[in-house]
Amino acid sequence: MLVGGEVSFLGVMLVCVLCGLAGFVDAIAGGGGLISLPAYLIVGLPAQVAAGSNKLSACLGSSIAIVKYGRSGAIRWREALVGLVLALVGGGLGASLAVSLPERALKWLIVGALPFVGGYMAFRGVPKDGGNGIDEERKGVGLWLPPACLGLGIGLYDGLVGPGSGTFLIVAMVAWMKYDLVTASANAKVLNWGANVASLAVFIFNRSVRYDIALPAAVATMIGGYLGATFCLKFGSSWVRKMLFVVLFLLLVKLLWDLLAPAMT
Repeated sequence: MLVGGEVSFLGVMLVCVLCGLAGFVDAIAGGGGLISLPAYLIVGLPAQVAAGSNKLSACLGSSIAIVKYGRSGAIRWREALVGLVLALVGGGLGASLAVSLPERALKWLIVGALPFVGGYMAFRGVPKDGGNGIDEERKGVGLWLPPACLGLGIGLYDGLVGPGSGTFLIVAMVAWMKYDLVTASANAKVLNWGANVASLAVFIFNRSVRYDIALPAAVATMIGGYLGATFCLKFGSSWVRKMLFVVLFLLLVKLLWDLLAPAMT
C-alpha cells in the first residue's frame, strides 16, 4: 500500500511542473522549496512524506546545477567542501528531529518558518555584491569558520524545515564571505546538496519517500536546475537580485495565504 494513498497522473504531472519551476528558481536564488514542498502537499501527501519526497527530487536536481556551476569555475571548492561536511551533519540532525514530530506539528513548523524567512528578507533587503571572496584577508580559523557555521546551521534548518534555506545561504555568503551573487548562488548549491543528502537518508530509513512521484519530479527538477544555472551564469548578478525579489514575493504570498485561508473557509 502506498504511503499517503493514490495520486492521479495529473497530480504527478502537477508536481513535476512545479518542481521543474522550483529547480530553475533554486539554482539562481534559492527558495525552490517554497514551490516544490507545497506541490507535494497539494496532491494530498502527509507532511512527513511530502518532506521526504521533496528531499529526493531536490537532491537530484541540485546535482545538475552543481555540475553546471562547477564546470564554469563558479564554485570555490576549498570552502565549499568544508561547508558540505558540516551541512551533512546538520541535515541529518535536522531530519531526525523532523521525522520524530507528529504530522500536525510538522505542518505548523513549516508554516511557522515562513514569517521568519519573509521578515528577514523584507527588512534585510536584497544584498549587493560583496566581491569575489578575499582569501588573503581570511586565514586559519577566519577562513574555515564561515563555511563551517553556515553549513551546520543551514543543514539543521534545511533538514528540519527546508524552504528558503538556499536564499538564506546566498545572503549570508554575500554578507559574511564577501562573495558576488553568482559565486554565492553556486556555492550555496553545494551546501544545500549536502543537507539534502543527509536528511534524505533519514527520510528513506523512515520510509517517508514516495518514489513513484519523487523520481519523475526529480527529472523535472534537474532540467529546471540546469536551465537555472545556465541562466544565472549567462545573465549574472542583476538577474539574481531580481529572482531574489521573486522568491521574497512567493514567501509573502505563501504567508498571506496561510493567514487568510482559514478565515475564508
